[in-house]
Amino acid sequence: MNVTTFKTLVLREYWENKSLSRTPVIISCVILFALIVGMFTAQSFIFSMGDNQLFLDKGLSEISDANLSELSQAITGFQYGVFLAPLTIGLIFVLFFYSLGSLYNDRRDRSILFWKSMPVSDFQTVMSKVFSAFVVAPSLTAAVAVVAQVVGLVLLTIMVWINGGSAWNIVWSQSSLFTVIFNDFMALFLLALWMAPILGWLWLVSAYAKKGAFLIAVFVPLGVMLVEGLMLGSAHFGTIIGEHFAQLEYLGESMVEKGHPFGVFSSTGFWIGLVISAACIALSVYIRRYRDDSY
Repeated sequence: MNVTTFKTLVLREYWENKSLSRTPVIISCVILFALIVGMFTAQSFIFSMGDNQLFLDKGLSEISDANLSELSQAITGFQYGVFLAPLTIGLIFVLFFYSLGSLYNDRRDRSILFWKSMPVSDFQTVMSKVFSAFVVAPSLTAAVAVVAQVVGLVLLTIMVWINGGSAWNIVWSQSSLFTVIFNDFMALFLLALWMAPILGWLWLVSAYAKKGAFLIAVFVPLGVMLVEGLMLGSAHFGTIIGEHFAQLEYLGESMVEKGHPFGVFSSTGFWIGLVISAACIALSVYIRRYRDDSY
């Protein structure tokens, strides 16, 4: 595979799908605006308390180990819960609609004729979309999350200073910033890999569907579950899907309890999902190779 050609294809994906970068930026701006409004409201309440207002001028030596641990957990939870969690939800939606339209839209607007006339293989085209979903989109979202988290800590710093406290003792020394940054990137990469079987199915539908790709992607699995329930009286397919979504608990619990997101590797379903995704991607390449510009 030509590296220069592949790089060009990835850049094409970025320029044609600005939602990969715009969505996390918009979500972060909304969160920061809400945080600023909330902090102004809280500070007004503190000022209204007069002589009974909250003072944060104690040193770490005056804080018990239990309270220090709670403070550290609160700051870390602030970074993950306020910023990373909403961006994670946004990334799920971005990857869903990006993958669903990635091999369908160029047939709809007939741009597939141009790309098939270029010295670019269908394998390269599909893999550029896979790389964008598994690497580019999580990287952009994680980078935005880091910037938003740092801005959030700066806002907390200002509030602590206003109330006479030590920002280093209360905010920055408890933030575990470098660990949080590492976990941001790793968690979102693993989230994309967790979505691999879903994205593989969406790429397969995107390469095959002539019309109504969204309806096919959503209602075919629902139809399978309905038919299985009516004809066999079982719900094995639905259980498999439910168990896959339950794997998100491994990711969340690992972040909270172990301080890293790698607990998801202990899930057998995670690895099975990667195999299913690889099969769907291979089928997508095969279908696109013999697909005309009809939709």
